[in-house]
Amino acid sequence: MAAVDDAVALISAASLVGIDEVYGNNLPKEAADSLGKTVVLVTDTANNPSGYGNNDFWRLAQEIEVQIWYSQDFADDPEALEVTLMKAFVHAGWKVAAVRQRTLDPDTQQLMNTFYFSREKNI
Repeated sequence: MAAVDDAVALISAASLVGIDEVYGNNLPKEAADSLGKTVVLVTDTANNPSGYGNNDFWRLAQEIEVQIWYSQDFADDPEALEVTLMKAFVHAGWKVAAVRQRTLDPDTQQLMNTFYFSREKNI
């Protein structure tokens, strides 16, 4: 499976409390406009050949971006959800590559955060 598909499946299977919808690659307009749901978007940021030998490569260095838009009604601690998300990825063999700070959209008053996860995938 592609990295995005694997990540969407991982987040969905983890049944993280507070996440209402998870999307890969594209965010439908109705999800982008939804202020009452916590929505996650997973996209690729890298898929580079790695692990060279015999004039070929046998591994991909993959990285994904995970963006969370919190519902305006989100009443739980965002940090608790984010730590659980990071642990789910780490326990599945990914590494936390970077975590950005939470920001507040001044127009919608929605809190959001962005994470980067990486892995080495043998092919």
